[in-house]
Amino acid sequence: MKRKSNMWRGFTSVSAFLLSFSLLMTQLLMSWSGQVNVFLNVTAPVIEADASTMQYKSDYELSDAGLQAMLADSDRHDVQTMEEGTVLLKNEQAVLPLSSEERSVTLFGRSAADPVYSGNAGGPGMDEERKVSLHSALTEAGFQINDQLFDAYAKSDIARVKAAPDWFIGEVDKGFYTSELQASYQDSYNDAAIVMLARDGGEGKDLATSDRDGISYLALHDSEKDLLKMIKDSGKFAKTIVLINSAYAMELGWIEEEEYGVDAALWIGNPGLKGFTGVANVLTGAADPSGRLVDTFAANSLSSPAVSNAGDFQYANDDGHYIVEAEGIYQGYKYYETRYQDAVLRLHNADSNAGAFINKEGWNYADEMVYTFGYGSSYADFSQELTAVNWDRQAKTVMATVKVTNKGYPAESAYTGKSKSVVQLYAQLPYEEGQAEKSAIQLIGFGKTSELAAGESEEITVTIDEYLFATYDANAENGADPSKKGSYVFDPGDYYFAIGRDSHDALNNILVKKEGALVKGKLLAADGSNVAGEPDNAISVPLESLDNTTYAKSQHTGEVVSNQFEDVDINYFAENTVTYLTRNDWDTYPEPYKDITATDELKEIMYNQKYQKPADAPAYDSFTQGAEVTLKLLDMKDVPFEDDVTWNKFLDQLTISELSATVGENFGQPAVKSINKPANKNTDGPSGSQSSYLYGGNHAATFHVVQVVAAATWNSALIAERGKFIAEDCLFSGTSQLWSPGGNLHRTPFSGRNFEYYSEDSILTYHMGAVQTEAMQAKGLTAAIKHFVANDQETNRQELSTFMTEQAYRQGPLKGFEGAFTEGGALGTMMSFSRIGGSLAYSDNATMKQVLRNEWGFKGVTITDSVKGNPNIPTIESLVAGTNTFNADTGRASEVHKYLASKKDGYVLQELRRANKHFYYSLAKSNLLNGLTDDIEVEGFTPWWQTFLKVTNYILIALTLLSVFMFIRSSLRRNVKGGK
Repeated sequence: MKRKSNMWRGFTSVSAFLLSFSLLMTQLLMSWSGQVNVFLNVTAPVIEADASTMQYKSDYELSDAGLQAMLADSDRHDVQTMEEGTVLLKNEQAVLPLSSEERSVTLFGRSAADPVYSGNAGGPGMDEERKVSLHSALTEAGFQINDQLFDAYAKSDIARVKAAPDWFIGEVDKGFYTSELQASYQDSYNDAAIVMLARDGGEGKDLATSDRDGISYLALHDSEKDLLKMIKDSGKFAKTIVLINSAYAMELGWIEEEEYGVDAALWIGNPGLKGFTGVANVLTGAADPSGRLVDTFAANSLSSPAVSNAGDFQYANDDGHYIVEAEGIYQGYKYYETRYQDAVLRLHNADSNAGAFINKEGWNYADEMVYTFGYGSSYADFSQELTAVNWDRQAKTVMATVKVTNKGYPAESAYTGKSKSVVQLYAQLPYEEGQAEKSAIQLIGFGKTSELAAGESEEITVTIDEYLFATYDANAENGADPSKKGSYVFDPGDYYFAIGRDSHDALNNILVKKEGALVKGKLLAADGSNVAGEPDNAISVPLESLDNTTYAKSQHTGEVVSNQFEDVDINYFAENTVTYLTRNDWDTYPEPYKDITATDELKEIMYNQKYQKPADAPAYDSFTQGAEVTLKLLDMKDVPFEDDVTWNKFLDQLTISELSATVGENFGQPAVKSINKPANKNTDGPSGSQSSYLYGGNHAATFHVVQVVAAATWNSALIAERGKFIAEDCLFSGTSQLWSPGGNLHRTPFSGRNFEYYSEDSILTYHMGAVQTEAMQAKGLTAAIKHFVANDQETNRQELSTFMTEQAYRQGPLKGFEGAFTEGGALGTMMSFSRIGGSLAYSDNATMKQVLRNEWGFKGVTITDSVKGNPNIPTIESLVAGTNTFNADTGRASEVHKYLASKKDGYVLQELRRANKHFYYSLAKSNLLNGLTDDIEVEGFTPWWQTFLKVTNYILIALTLLSVFMFIRSSLRRNVKGGK
């Protein structure tokens, strides 16, 4: 009996342990159910739809065969995007494309065997069955590759490191190249050396300004220098071609240095799943590279004034972190080109040594610059002629007409196809000291030609909204409401409009047009050579008087646009803490602002801003919830947002529990049977949907060419097509909301997620965000552009205080997102972890309500970034400030429900209803409605793994109870027997 008792004691202990573990895991997995579903490829059933019930149609049949047809077209799109997004940086003596006889090559650089397909962040998995590598793309194109060296790279245990303090580019050193490996290309595989150099970053990983080797991660490292010299010194290669496999602006001055022997160079960014086919096509001449840079490539990656105040900054008296964007509006090319103009004109200490990184004695544009914003060439020689500019103040547009001609190809070129060219339209605004800051040149619009053969011309018309070059002046009197300060203005004076091969070329055209003989012999190209400029490619238009009225009110809502962000400037809390960079004195080039003291007022905003019920809050019982259902979700499809009567009737039907449920989110929200709302699926990312197709074997959705490469096409039609195919991916995977595209700016070249954002320039971002979101929304995909707003670095990004001037905020981060909402019709946005000044982005009323809702007229749903387990993100305060949904945290729903049950707060209920209105308005215009009819009744959905966990728990409970019973029974029998 004793042995039986001990046995059952053991069984009881084991089963109790297993039960405890199972219950703990169940609780954990249920709390992360959305991520578990993604990992296990579990998707709520999609209602089958025929043509009559498809509210948002695919261009393909939703079937296995339809998926294959869609993927074939999508892959062609990605290949074309890669071709047109590839930037030809150098092509000495037309060595590219390679001729048909030049097909025996050696791939150099460890990245050739381990490319960076994309930085790491949310998005689809890389489908290994469909993935195209550089090696496979070249092989498919007919190349014979030196596999002895390639295999040695592949087997190497050297790898990139993307973590502090040991950031490492992952390149092998010169000792790797044994005599045996060097012999592999002595007599063959030497038609060309194709060298691939890579840099990588990602979510939470800003690149290191000083890495393992003690230099900028973006600089050319000794291992790479040795590699290039080895190739040149071998004397074996007819051509050396470099591929820059980096979404980040590397230091590339070495490309032109003779000691490295580079004949041609291509920037290819990150190619995603299929892009390397496009790279191969460019190398062979099956396609012409027509990309242009969307960032400035400086000689020293540290020279951008924004870099001085990027990274890890902690308050002197607080654990919180901050950055001060002391560069003001002078990010990227707007800094380098404005300072260049002043250096040419010998103004404002432009040639001082402040900010001089190459020649410490004084700043010189040619020293500091390699490739400016908009730079790029092609296999053809193009000319562009600005034939007309019309600034129509009544229509509020600028229309420029440009004649583009393909003048032909170099005699030695192997290229036989056609080519495209990019038209870039820039503006220079009149500026005097005391006015709001203005850069010497700014992009306002662009266009791209069709394919042109030698001798062919095409007329391109670029039409833009004049609002895009209005200046936000925080000191101006608002023309719509003189009692308020701040307005978008046009200052009087001469406005110059110009085209150019890039931003620098356009500025030179303006300078020679504007200054004439004064600048003769002083204008420089980026390489330091003298240029004359083309005055005929610039036109001036005078404006007689100040206009502080036209955009003093929002053109979308009529809301007065005035100062809202004085407290986003750190000087608001402590005067003269920061001197912002001004073109009035380039000696204001910013130094790092370390150890700033957080004032009591600032800390109050950061930590103690608590919700207080307004005195005029409506009574809780003034709202009706749980009314009889007469309106279903499908009925709301065409109801205007402004129809409060119908929307209120719809919201009255929902119970407090149903209203609260939308606030919690875990990659979607459950079905609501009462209004026939199916479970909706939300997911990530800018390069494609983090989900799997429901057809054809449930493979991962396509990982498209990354967003920065798509932007480098400067092709609006391709950007729209990108939006269309991402929306098709979501139709084929049952996704109704995608956290995409990325709308943040490349504030510095080190910003970790530059690969999934468009550009350093807010106007280019504005245009492209508008085009892509419009295409996504047209197919019923809620485009939740992210991360709104001012997610300008990854370091300390959770609750990072971001300080800047109101002008910089409105013309920079906010402007970049604006087009997606006002022109693109985006009905969603994923927000930023950061603080706007001291206020959390989620609870910043000025951003979330005043700008986003009141000025821009946004009607869609807002969603936080993942806030699971983050107690510092307040639920009620964020809800009433305009946050509708909390990503990856269903616990917020019960928190709101419990709050209302205990407080009976009519204002919070009002804001909860408002959040639901935005939520259901976006759903009612989404593909979630596909297949819904009045006859279909929506059912709930329980993933199989949750059922499995429940059954497992029940079995373990039964086993534990049985073990306990048997243990007690055997113990009692033993005691009875012992008593006898």
